[in-house]
Amino acid sequence: MLFLWDNVGGRYRVAKSTRTLTDEIMQDYEKRKEERKTQERQWQLNLDFYKGKQNEFLTEFGDIAKLEKQYFWQGREVFNHIGPLVESRLAVLAEVRPEITDNVVRAVVDKIALDRLVEQGNFWQEVCGTVFYKVVGDAGGPKIAVCSPFEIYPDKLDVSDMNEVDSVIHAKIVDGKLVLEKWGRERLSIIIDGKLEYDGIPPFPFPFVRGTSEVMAGEFYGKSVVERAIPVQRAYNAVKNRRAEFMNRMACGVVAVEDGSVDMDSLEIDGLCPGKIIVYKNGAREPKFMDVGEIPSALQEEESRLLAEFATITGGGDFVSDLAARANIGATALQLINDRNLVRMRRPIQSVKDIYAEVEQKIKAILKI
Repeated sequence: MLFLWDNVGGRYRVAKSTRTLTDEIMQDYEKRKEERKTQERQWQLNLDFYKGKQNEFLTEFGDIAKLEKQYFWQGREVFNHIGPLVESRLAVLAEVRPEITDNVVRAVVDKIALDRLVEQGNFWQEVCGTVFYKVVGDAGGPKIAVCSPFEIYPDKLDVSDMNEVDSVIHAKIVDGKLVLEKWGRERLSIIIDGKLEYDGIPPFPFPFVRGTSEVMAGEFYGKSVVERAIPVQRAYNAVKNRRAEFMNRMACGVVAVEDGSVDMDSLEIDGLCPGKIIVYKNGAREPKFMDVGEIPSALQEEESRLLAEFATITGGGDFVSDLAARANIGATALQLINDRNLVRMRRPIQSVKDIYAEVEQKIKAILKI
């Protein structure tokens, strides 16, 4: 049996058996994992689109399916604008460096290279919408780990404030073993490879600091600009591929032949290569190119509209550079555009500032200063 200190009652109490407690935590973990399954698939889709794997979509059942070609000649090329736009936002966030006035905390922050850790965390914040920083202490002093949202399982998904959750399960793989840490405000349980290794009072305060790209009311995890950009990116890919198909028809031509008048095997295998001799049956009409017309202007217009929409919904810096390349814009106008884009990114910028402030407070709590 385990004897634990009850913080509420102010007394020792007899805990459940080790096996029972382990089973309950494992079941709780599986339940939390199932509840946020669709959210996790969305994060994976966001990552895929950022990397350029964009012929995929999320089904109504929360699964990721692949877009397949209906005909062999159809284009399924990817013209990735999500990657550069996210990288533009990350470049803006990399410049956010709030000042830490406490000399002791600043020394700790410099030692653990907090700026570099936040840059890593900004990636998860911008692509998946949420990042977590775990601030803990040991004999060597405070330490900080960047945790992706895939690792963090709260007991509530319908709250938008980190202070409203009662417990968080941190699940990670260490040396091939699943490690579950269930952090309550006044209790910590650790399971390694299915065995309870610790259950008692946490050695330091609740360690998690959350960062979000966009806070959604009534939702624990934040939203990413990538999620908003995916429909636009998919539409842009479709327009570019349809345009490429038109150009292929115009370049290679579409030949109309009378049935039985030519050697179809030769025509299908070799196509209309330069110098091609087409032999057709005596008395039949000679093969001729069909008029495929011109590329519809609507495709060009839709492509331009989608590029503008990318810039609008993401606040990416590419919009500024694109305008500068196309027109002779003065420095004042460019500054106004840049200021407008920074306003669009006000929330993720404020999130980074809040992260520094909360990390500072947790470091002070660990050091007792």
